[in-house]
Amino acid sequence: MYSEIEFVPMTANSILITAVFFAFLVAAAISIYFSYKQTNTILKNNNQLADEVESQKELQHQLRNELKELKEQLKPKDRVSELQQETESLRENIKDTREMSDDELRGWIDLQMAESHMYANPDLSLKDIAQRLGLTQKRIKQLLKDDVRYGRLYDYLTEKRVLYATELIKENPQWSMDAIRKEAGFVSRTTFQTEFKKRIGVTPAQYRQHTQTEEVRVESN
Repeated sequence: MYSEIEFVPMTANSILITAVFFAFLVAAAISIYFSYKQTNTILKNNNQLADEVESQKELQHQLRNELKELKEQLKPKDRVSELQQETESLRENIKDTREMSDDELRGWIDLQMAESHMYANPDLSLKDIAQRLGLTQKRIKQLLKDDVRYGRLYDYLTEKRVLYATELIKENPQWSMDAIRKEAGFVSRTTFQTEFKKRIGVTPAQYRQHTQTEEVRVESN
């Protein structure tokens, strides 16, 4: 015979106690969950803040190094000394040029232009040249006007640029014609082609081909 199990009915107090207990467990679980979530958020924010602080430290270190290098480059005493030397040199040039004849002065200007490649600047103006050489604009204009080869600044600069382009073509066979043109101080391709042929007799490309052919002949001999 199986023994019968007797079920004791729960009283209202028991049900209330059980309900309160489960409610407490649920509340505790919810509280633990949100506390855990909040803790993770705080840790995440702290890690991000730590990364940002480290990044700021690296940036500050980099800026300090750059500032140190800049200070090394900009030494006031050295720059003042350099400017004083340039001023003294300019004064000597002015003193010397006053004693030169027109032909000597033209030769001196040619030498200064050749050494500095000043004409390679496409924006070069008469004022720039005068300031660089320590001459008046009027004096330079008069020298060009009296020279049968030029007559005006444009012709003078164009010839110097074309001659410089011939040197670049010889010395840099790997350069493109556009690179040659820009380096010589020509802005326009058309002007470069036209002025080069006008003064040299052939186009820049033909000049390069002729130059390379002559080099091959010299090597073969």
